[in-house]
Amino acid sequence: MRWPWQARTERRSSAGDFADLILRAIEADEAAATMDVAATGAVEAAAGALSRAFAGATVEGPEWAVRAVTRDCLALTGRDLIRKGQSLHALRMGMDGRLLLVPCSDWHWQDGNHDPATWRVRASAYGPRSTETWLLPLDSVVFVTWGRRSERPYTGTGPLTFASQTAKLGFHAERGLADEAAGPIAQLLAIPSDGGDGTEANDPLAKLKSDIAKARGKAAFVETTSGGWGEGRDAAPRRDWQAARLGPNPPAGLVEARQAAFAATLAACGASVALFDDADGTAKREALRQFHMGTVRPLARVLEAELSRKLGATIRLRFDGYALDMVSRAQVVQKLAQAGVALEVAMSAVGMTDDAP
Repeated sequence: MRWPWQARTERRSSAGDFADLILRAIEADEAAATMDVAATGAVEAAAGALSRAFAGATVEGPEWAVRAVTRDCLALTGRDLIRKGQSLHALRMGMDGRLLLVPCSDWHWQDGNHDPATWRVRASAYGPRSTETWLLPLDSVVFVTWGRRSERPYTGTGPLTFASQTAKLGFHAERGLADEAAGPIAQLLAIPSDGGDGTEANDPLAKLKSDIAKARGKAAFVETTSGGWGEGRDAAPRRDWQAARLGPNPPAGLVEARQAAFAATLAACGASVALFDDADGTAKREALRQFHMGTVRPLARVLEAELSRKLGATIRLRFDGYALDMVSRAQVVQKLAQAGVALEVAMSAVGMTDDAP
């Protein structure tokens, strides 16, 4: 059997020239910058939600296609759409003759004009011990994007790029809090002088330091500091053994900026903060419905169309209808039926037929 994408597949083996090395270095730098901006809780919350939603879909189509479009493939696609803005899988044949959708970590388009049929991509897939690189036409890859720009229609642009200032704000606010929390934590005790390194040979306060360190909630008897240990009252602390804490103390403004950036980043990624905060059940159900209807479902349609086009077979992704607010939809169906509308037509109108995702 010849797959619809096989005839135009071309494979090249190359160690890469100097231009390729420079290009890969630039791409690595860009990836590192994106990874930093994406290293926030908001980005992972959105990426994880879309990844899990895609992984929970039921794939419908020919048996050979259903085996190829695995849950891992769907989950990775959802995660990459948020973090990278694009996802690419190469269509390859496995050792057992089955179709595989191989995830590609690095790729760049190097041939073609305004007609996508002329595009060719150099894509690399990584294994534990080796890397394979192919030069493939567009028909030989499953390529989906979050969005695109007219000046670069062959490259996907994600929410972290479209809303780059929001992503930058979230990154710096969260990094500032992380740096604050990573600072030293200690209890400081005022004494006339620090004798040394804590060893009895070099430190006259060695036994005292040891007693305090081992106290663990027990009473410890220590010498008064009111006399400044021989240096007079002027050298003594105001109170005996008054501890001063050294530890994180983030400004309220930084905390508020992080919270605002968290919500804004989620909104840019098509999700509501109500999905992840302490909102009540009603708000969470509505947030889930909006996320499914406004983000998961449209992106799933894009992926369905791409899979169907490249595999040469109709592929559908179906999801659990819970997120569609079935109670409200059932009430609409009931009212339409009472008004004389056929049950099948009423159910189709609210997306409750077999054709609904």
